[in-house]
Amino acid sequence: MATMKALVTTEGHKAAVQDAPIPVPGDGEILVRIHYVAQNPTDWKAVAASPAGRVVGCDFAGTVSNPNGSSWREGQRVAGFVQGTSAKPPRGVFAEYAVIESSLVFPIPSSVSYQDAAVVPLAFATAVQALFQRLGLPEPSKPAKSAFPILINGGTSSVGKYAVQLAKRAGLYVIATGSAKNHGLLKDLGADAVVDYKDQDWVEQIRKLSHDGLEYAFDCISELESTKGVAAALSPTKGGHVVCILPRKKEELGSEPTFTKVKVESTIVYTVFGRPLSYGAFDNIGGPTPQDKAFWEKYLSLLPEYLEKGTIKPNRVRGLGGIGDILKGFELQAQGKVSAEKLVYKIA
Repeated sequence: MATMKALVTTEGHKAAVQDAPIPVPGDGEILVRIHYVAQNPTDWKAVAASPAGRVVGCDFAGTVSNPNGSSWREGQRVAGFVQGTSAKPPRGVFAEYAVIESSLVFPIPSSVSYQDAAVVPLAFATAVQALFQRLGLPEPSKPAKSAFPILINGGTSSVGKYAVQLAKRAGLYVIATGSAKNHGLLKDLGADAVVDYKDQDWVEQIRKLSHDGLEYAFDCISELESTKGVAAALSPTKGGHVVCILPRKKEELGSEPTFTKVKVESTIVYTVFGRPLSYGAFDNIGGPTPQDKAFWEKYLSLLPEYLEKGTIKPNRVRGLGGIGDILKGFELQAQGKVSAEKLVYKIA
């Protein structure tokens, strides 16, 4: 059996680079030779929660090794993401080869590097899902006729940076939070107004900027206190809708009268694979999600042009070596030493 190098979970909720079988694509799947991978917080968290023997990693860019009857060509440059460490079906891209559904990759434009392509898929998909499916906001293809406010809390996170860009392309008035040192970056990405979340009065600043008319918010931080603050920034008369990337519930906010009209919803991007999903504390999933898969396939078809024209700018890249250096990157991220950038690794 042909083998490859892969980052695999081991006993004690750790991981190590090991020899693993090269996966074989099934019906509707392709085999990709991985050239670069990008690190997400979900990767090191998955190691801590997974049994031994799972291949780690979600975001990748590479070349088609086995088109397996699909419309892709051998050697064609593609990128996408998988649910790393999943078992049914087995998935993980911190490896020399990986399998993915043929409809869930996008062709990398010639002007875009493997590194830049690798940092897009998972975070971009999360932003798309939160803004346009969960919040139901206008899409860039049919932007709002008149701008209304949207709050992107955690605008310099990987997901937040894509959310800022997408919301601006959708014709909205984008208020983003981030540390003062990143305010210039947020404005370059399209934020109309920026607020330092370290300010004591950041909630009041948002209410003033939105003239107490904020009804939509995407909390890319989703710690309890951040979601409480976001909910408090919504319209005091109309309330509004907050989407979180971690499992949060309205009951956690407390019994303040201002929260009675607030809807709190969590979203998990792995529903784009269309399969029934059980994932930690997320409680609004379970059955098949073909609509989420179709929505992601639509945006995969739009991504190449977005990237080629600069409509969407990839997150800032920081190369950290090869597959043997990924565990070092996990430590940096766990220690909070990765800010406004994505760690990438050269695999082949």
